[in-house]
Amino acid sequence: MKSSVIKALIISGALAPSVYALSLYDTSPLIGIPESYAIRYRAYVNVGYDDNVHSSSSDEEAGSFVRFGVGASYADYESVSKLSYNAQIGAQVYNKGSHGTNKQVFSDVSLNANYSRSLSATSSYTLAASFSYRPDPDYSQAYTGSYSNGDTMTWSLRNVYSQAIDERWSWNASLGFSGNIYTDSAYDYDNRYYVTLSTGVAYVADERTTYGANMSYRYDLRDQGENSENIYLTGYVSHTLSPVSSCYLSVGIQTKLMDGSVDMYPTFSASYRRTLAEGLSVEAYTSYDNENVNSYSWYSNSNYRSVATWRTGARFNYVFTPIVSFQWGASFVQTNYSKGQNNMQSYDRTQWSAYVGMRYAFSETLSGNVRYEYMTSNSTYSYDRNVISAGLEYSF
Repeated sequence: MKSSVIKALIISGALAPSVYALSLYDTSPLIGIPESYAIRYRAYVNVGYDDNVHSSSSDEEAGSFVRFGVGASYADYESVSKLSYNAQIGAQVYNKGSHGTNKQVFSDVSLNANYSRSLSATSSYTLAASFSYRPDPDYSQAYTGSYSNGDTMTWSLRNVYSQAIDERWSWNASLGFSGNIYTDSAYDYDNRYYVTLSTGVAYVADERTTYGANMSYRYDLRDQGENSENIYLTGYVSHTLSPVSSCYLSVGIQTKLMDGSVDMYPTFSASYRRTLAEGLSVEAYTSYDNENVNSYSWYSNSNYRSVATWRTGARFNYVFTPIVSFQWGASFVQTNYSKGQNNMQSYDRTQWSAYVGMRYAFSETLSGNVRYEYMTSNSTYSYDRNVISAGLEYSF
């Protein structure tokens, strides 16, 4: 039972409400035992064609680009202190300047890291961090939009302490920081920062199922527009369906304090992982939250109190042979803006993207890839965008 307690301690912190999640894909338990490996390095270069460099319907212009960089990754899950990370640094260079500027070079920097340690037989600490500085945010986490005009910095840091009460019950406390900063002046009014405090309990029903409840407080700080305070009361279940599948479900109530008003909304999050067949796997998520994103009107100096947002996504990976593999997926974001100040009219904003790619291994160290991605948005920032690229990656 001791192994179950330690597992519950990690789960009780890692599976906090979706407002913490570094990626909405990662709330469901991993399938199988993570693989440890020594540090790996890689170098990559891609060339591509973008038919709407400005992400605009009024000023469409095509351009070519080159993307290049180096990266490193590491994983150790066998020692008392478990550590894994994936980092890369590079750039993306367009032959066209972005809309309204002469900028042609964009950063391509990212880091994802996880650290956990069993402090004793009944307690554990987990640290999860992510950072990126690139043209377009992660569609599963940041708000999708036409931010290719400037580099976008996003980050998230979460600290979790968990303590067992007995063989089945445990409690946890969490502190998190996250934010988005847009470097282009046309979008920097949407800069925002989050501070989150949480506490909860978890119950291990058996080796495969954990139930839990969390109470959390999140403060949203905006450069422009109204700040907000959010209180979440949620319950969740984490379940390993079989050796090849797992799922996570969280439901609750969100109380949002903004602009002197108090509103209550439902909140929902679910994710799913499965190995569908030999070599074929899928990850999927869906969530509903009343956010405080893009709620400020630059022109009227007014604000929307309600930004009810659905996020849905799925990605597939198919290892056809040891040499050839395929990847494809899609994500969708739909937001309803309402309860605006000064008679601001309610409206919906919908955005989605889809991609498909193939990887071919020429040798153990050298591989090639091709990728196509389509992005579209309606409402104020309506546009369609097609991006195709091909490249090489050397690993050592």
